[in-house]
Amino acid sequence: MSQPLFYGFLSNSYTSALVSPDGVIEWLPFPRFDSDAIFCRMLDKTRGGFFSIQPRDDFESEQVYGENTNIVVTTFHTEQGQAQLRDFLPIGRAALWRVVDADIPLTLICRPTFSFGAAGSAYEIVDDGAIFRHPAGPEVVVLTIQGPMKKLARRDHWEIGPGQVVVVLRYGQDYERDRIWLQEPLAHAPNVEDATRKFWQRSLLPYDGPHPEAFNRSMLVIRGLTYRTNGALLAAATTSLPEAVGAGRQWDYRFVWVRDASYAAEALLLAGDPVACRRFIEFMLNTVDLVGKPLAAPFYRVDGTRSQGERELLWLAGYKNSRPVRVGNAASDQIQMDIEGDLLWVVLLYWRQTHDQTFIKEYWWAILTLVSWVAEYWKTPDASLWEFRDEDDLYTHSQLMCWVALKVGETLAKEAMQDLVTAKTWGQVADRVANSLWQDVKESGLPYFTQGKHHRHVDAALLTMPLYGFVGVDDPVFARTLEHIEATLLHQDFVYRYREDNMGPVLYPFTLAGFWLARVYLRKGNLERADALIAAQLRGVTDMGLFAEHIDPVTLEPHGNFPQLFPHAAVITALMERKQATRGFPDPYAAERKVQVEGGR
Repeated sequence: MSQPLFYGFLSNSYTSALVSPDGVIEWLPFPRFDSDAIFCRMLDKTRGGFFSIQPRDDFESEQVYGENTNIVVTTFHTEQGQAQLRDFLPIGRAALWRVVDADIPLTLICRPTFSFGAAGSAYEIVDDGAIFRHPAGPEVVVLTIQGPMKKLARRDHWEIGPGQVVVVLRYGQDYERDRIWLQEPLAHAPNVEDATRKFWQRSLLPYDGPHPEAFNRSMLVIRGLTYRTNGALLAAATTSLPEAVGAGRQWDYRFVWVRDASYAAEALLLAGDPVACRRFIEFMLNTVDLVGKPLAAPFYRVDGTRSQGERELLWLAGYKNSRPVRVGNAASDQIQMDIEGDLLWVVLLYWRQTHDQTFIKEYWWAILTLVSWVAEYWKTPDASLWEFRDEDDLYTHSQLMCWVALKVGETLAKEAMQDLVTAKTWGQVADRVANSLWQDVKESGLPYFTQGKHHRHVDAALLTMPLYGFVGVDDPVFARTLEHIEATLLHQDFVYRYREDNMGPVLYPFTLAGFWLARVYLRKGNLERADALIAAQLRGVTDMGLFAEHIDPVTLEPHGNFPQLFPHAAVITALMERKQATRGFPDPYAAERKVQVEGGR
């Protein structure tokens, strides 16, 4: 089966755009990832703005990435000739560049809107393009066309080509204030494209294992979802692309989820970039709240501030009429007990790789705050990593990550701070958490771990228990857990996160979970099975090598926000662990690890 056609992803590490297979920019927030979009036609074919460059006559198109870059190349074929369109967001500028080389004329339509399509644009036609202004605000978008062009009768239509044409869209907050930047000449167009190409190519890391194309594309996605000024990592580039069309499961993911970003930071570290990992850790530790829950929200804006609540954009029809379109995310008010452990795990891995004692000491105040809070409140029910709404429980994965937080704290207190008293205290609490998890198995009357105290079925998150060193992969209870997961959640080597929640049945597998299962088999020493699972997950990429959050196992169509950080981080982590599998997996807690806890099984 061929991979489905879907959007190409552009980024300049400040914001991102999506370009359709037929050369239409259908998504572009300015000036940041989490800003309002000036193009959002993917969320409403009528009201959402867009920017298209296409041949005048019937055409076929094909789309690829420029080699090892986030530059999207679209080639048009017509009976009269061909045209190539190269799209990119220049590094360091709030702008979109579209470079055309054509032996046929094309039609350019530029129709920005403001406030997610709530406001059309006031416009002024100028000699080399147009100026579009927010009718009630300071935002301005300037279109500049350099090369053969002719204004057409409709206000937002131009004919461009044949020949080379450079088209630039610049964004500003006030035309008079930003006039120099918005009217900057395009004399250095080739240099801008070349600099952008080299920027992305330099962002790759050496890799000599299997699936190198998937590894490199995943690295470029992670780089593209990185906010360049501080190293924050975005969960996804979009809002409201539905998990299942018409099911109401569409959310805004344009934030720094502690969990998702920690997974990506781990991937970067494993791939050989401790600097990027440290930048993220530093960003995250600087959000720690000394009053109340240290990570006060499950996610943050790219500048480290909190996002509060969500609102529905009722004037937009939604992707394939999946309403409502949401901006913001009500999960901002949830208690999620796993996230301190998610972050601290990466801190431990960073310490183990670099032994950067200066960094650990500098941020010991934050680490101390995180671990101390978990030590006191680990019994708190929460929404889990699945962010259930109105269904709090003592979820097994959340309790596992509380144990991880405490074990990391114990290890760092002993190794980095030489504080044996604090290390012993946290280790004792970790033992109590572990006892509680084993006791819960006894209370359930089932021979395997379950999702939570009041949710006596399995979920995919249970696969992470050996990945964090809580149990060995051959532990009898985990072995039965794995067997039950594969019997109930595995379909054609894709893994569902669970089968049903209070919003109804889950229709599609969760792309991250298949990589979790592959990593379990790596630890079991079954490389053949692990390789098969990795290959199966990679079937779920689009024609451009990109993952969404969910995958239709029959059609391989992507579902959910796109591209998604989770699976691209998982690609890198799984492939790097595949390289080290023959050498064995080190115990993450060294001498502190205690799997068999008195009073357990």
